[in-house]
Amino acid sequence: MTSPLHSLLDLRRDAEQAARVTLEEAIAARVEEDEEQARLVGCWRVARAKLLREERCRSSTPKTVAQAQARERYRERLAAEATGAALSAEEHLEGELATARRAESEARLAYEAARVALEAAAKLQERADAEAAKRAERRVEEAAGDHANAAFVKSRNRP
Repeated sequence: MTSPLHSLLDLRRDAEQAARVTLEEAIAARVEEDEEQARLVGCWRVARAKLLREERCRSSTPKTVAQAQARERYRERLAAEATGAALSAEEHLEGELATARRAESEARLAYEAARVALEAAAKLQERADAEAAKRAERRVEEAAGDHANAAFVKSRNRP
């Protein structure tokens, strides 16, 4: 039969293990979101570089109005692409990535609390085990003393 402290220790171990798994999952999700953020920022940088390259090339004058209009439409499309990429990166940073970071932080706090609770239960169990060992040792000493007293009394009562 297990003692209530053993049961508590088992429950705390299970809770600590569950919290560890949750933390590992939260870390993995945050890492995925970090990678996605890096990808989005990379897309924005590429789009911005294209736009800057096009604006540097703008110094050459087009030969026809149609060329000028095509170039302007292309530049506007590049600007829209760069703006869209920047907005996507910013929305992801403030949305999914922020949520993943909060979830990781909360999971880390829950894991720390579960670990502290497990350590407290383990200390209680260690104290209870030490007390039980002391009581058993005292019982052995008392039994040895009783046995010695009984032998002494028996030897005195012999004719």
